[in-house]
Amino acid sequence: MIGDGLYVSLVGLAIVFLVLIILLVSITFLNLLERKKGIVGDSSEISEKSSNKDFSSLELTAALVGLSLALGDKKSTNTFSSESLIKFENSSWKALGQQRLFKGRGG
Repeated sequence: MIGDGLYVSLVGLAIVFLVLIILLVSITFLNLLERKKGIVGDSSEISEKSSNKDFSSLELTAALVGLSLALGDKKSTNTFSSESLIKFENSSWKALGQQRLFKGRGG
């Protein structure tokens, strides 16, 4: 009875292991094909894109909007209110997390 269960478990594990190996080999093979294909066709496209200096007004507008949003986010993330830090220090969630850490260390 136990021997049958162990046999079925080992056969199932072997099948899963073989499927994972097949997936690994196929993904590796597809990555190799993609790298070879990408290296052959990209050199001419890069030189064409870098030499093109004509930008439309829509592209410039999009670039300026993106830049202004990025700068706006940078300013807002650098300022921390002291109230949020005080609330975090007095949080019961932090205390519970610290208790779990100490329990996990065996103390």
